[in-house]
Amino acid sequence: MPERKQSKEEKKEYDVVVVGDLFCDIATKPLRDYPKRDRQTGCEFFVSLGGQAGNCAAACASLGLRTAFFCKCGEDAISAWLLAELRKCGVECFPSRTAGGRPGITVSIAFEDGSRSMLTDRGANLDLKAEDLADLNLFTALRRTKFLMRAGHWNTEGLFEANREMLSYASQHDARTGVDIGWSAFIGWTDFARRSVFEFLPFVDFLFVNESEVEALSGKPAGGEGERELLRSGCKNVVVHRGERGSAWFCRDFEIECEAFEVVPLHPTGAGDVFNAGFIFALLKGRSPKECLRFGNAAAAVHLQKGKYPKLADVLALKVFKN
Repeated sequence: MPERKQSKEEKKEYDVVVVGDLFCDIATKPLRDYPKRDRQTGCEFFVSLGGQAGNCAAACASLGLRTAFFCKCGEDAISAWLLAELRKCGVECFPSRTAGGRPGITVSIAFEDGSRSMLTDRGANLDLKAEDLADLNLFTALRRTKFLMRAGHWNTEGLFEANREMLSYASQHDARTGVDIGWSAFIGWTDFARRSVFEFLPFVDFLFVNESEVEALSGKPAGGEGERELLRSGCKNVVVHRGERGSAWFCRDFEIECEAFEVVPLHPTGAGDVFNAGFIFALLKGRSPKECLRFGNAAAAVHLQKGKYPKLADVLALKVFKN
């Protein structure tokens, strides 16, 4: 897919603007089984930057994309640390701070088969509102970016009514748009929850979902039927995370799959967000659809195995491109 041509007047300041959730992730190294009640199990923990949007922004910047991130956090030490981690990756941060608020926190328990269980407190993410984004001059940034990534939809309910305007505005200013909605853990897959997504789908170029989300959102099986239903609902492309089976891309012109890289899944939390960053990187570099999926899979594989946001060299070392 060729990169869009831009005049000097339209030269973009950012490659990617990310809007959404920011979390502190507390994750275990993979366990064989879930601990029984009233038992203590020894394990190793990792504390890291998290959130669908936070992970995606950090991974985009680590790959070398000029990245801006708009989010909500507290004024506490953990929030300050999260912002410092983002800036270390090269992200330009635009945080709205909640006085006395606490950051979002997720405890993720990983298992040896690659699955995980998560406990989440959305914290300050719930306070992110349209007026915060206006105060942070988001719409100025949207005129200056090639891609808008809206991630962590369910964790930022305060933006439900603003999503359509945000995505529409970015499209009007020649930016591609992407959304990763995530799993509706708090409000469930009610009619209200689905409507909150369907209302903005016509302004979404790339909807990033896993197979469970395809089925819950569309009401139809993943693997073709559910994805085509989402295309009929308005979005232009559906990009599916398939875990150990890789990824897939559905649009009106083609349906393609790409197998995953074989790695030991030591760090599953955030792998889908890193895939999204890799996909966006390849897309903005004008790579073919199959190469975009393969690059996303490779970026996720580096994260899964090493627990870090990949550099471009890390991904290229997996020989993702033929030239």
